[in-house]
Amino acid sequence: MCWSQDIHFTQFWNVPLYHNPALTGVYSGDMRMVANYRNQWASVPVPYSTFHGSFEQKIPIKRLGNNVLGGGILLNHDQAGDSKLSRTNITLSSAYTHQLSKKHFLSGGLQIGIAQRRFQTDDLTFDNQFNGDVFDETLPTNELFTNKSFIFGELNAGLNWHFQLSKKGISADAGIGLARINKPRQSFFEHQDVRLARRMSIFAKANIPITPIIDLQPALLLQRQGAYSENVYGTNIKYHLSKKTGNEISVYAGAWHRIGDALAFSAGIDYFNLRVGISYDINISPFKTATNGAGGPEISAIYTITKVQSLEEFKSCPIF
Repeated sequence: MCWSQDIHFTQFWNVPLYHNPALTGVYSGDMRMVANYRNQWASVPVPYSTFHGSFEQKIPIKRLGNNVLGGGILLNHDQAGDSKLSRTNITLSSAYTHQLSKKHFLSGGLQIGIAQRRFQTDDLTFDNQFNGDVFDETLPTNELFTNKSFIFGELNAGLNWHFQLSKKGISADAGIGLARINKPRQSFFEHQDVRLARRMSIFAKANIPITPIIDLQPALLLQRQGAYSENVYGTNIKYHLSKKTGNEISVYAGAWHRIGDALAFSAGIDYFNLRVGISYDINISPFKTATNGAGGPEISAIYTITKVQSLEEFKSCPIF
C-alpha cells in the first residue's frame, strides 16, 4: 500500500494549501475558493469519503511593492468505516512571497490549526454479542469507551519557488511542505502516548505551451509520513478554445500514476475564473482483489476573483 496516514487527493494540483502553506496567495487574482470531494473504494463495505475546502486572499499592503502577503483558511473532513472514524481540521494559513527578480519569486508559509478525531459505536458489533449460536445485538458488549473524541493542535510550514514568463504563458512551481511539525498525540486512551508522524510533501508543477493553443501541465507529488509514502506523477494536456480576455475557455485531460497503488485519469474545464475538474482512480495494488480495480471518483472546483484596480493601485509588474 502506498498511501500515508493523512488524507490524500488524486487532483493534488487542485488542493495547493493542503500540501504547502507557502502556496497561500500564489495564484493569478485577488481571492480564491477551492472545494474538493473524494469518495474512495465505494465497492468495499467501508468506503472513505474526504472533503477539502479553502478560501484565501491577497492582503494589499502598498509598501510591499510587488511582494505579496496572503492569508486564508481551510477545512478538511475525512470519514471511514463502520465506526465512522473521522478527522476534521480547521486551519489558518498565511504566506509571504518575495520577488527575487522579474521572473523568480520565493514564498514562505505557516499554518496553525485545530483538529478533532472521533468515532461512533452504534454500528459496531462485538464478540460478546454472539450467544454461541447466533449474533444477538441485545446482549451487552462489555466494552467501555470512555473517550470517543479528542482535540489536538497542528502546526505546518513550507517553502515554494515560483517562476513565470507571463507573455509566453510559461510558469512553474516547486516547493516543500512539512505538516504536523508538533507530532500531535493520537490516542483515544488517556495513558497512551501515540503520536501522528510528520508528513513531508514535495510538490512541483509547470505550464508549458507547446503550440499556440495547447499547453502541457506536468506535476509531481512525493509524500512521506512515518513508514508510509505516496508518489504521484503525470500530466494534463490543456486545449485553449478561446483566449479572448474576459472569455477565456479551455479544456484539459490527463493521466496519472500513483506508484504501487493506482492509475488515474483526469479531465476538466476552465471558464474565465472558474475551474471544474473530475478524476477517477483504477486500483492496481493487491487491494484490487477487494475493490475489483475500482478506486474512486473525485471532483474539484476552483473559483478565482480578480478585482478591477484603479490606476494608482495598478502594479507595473503584476505577479502571478
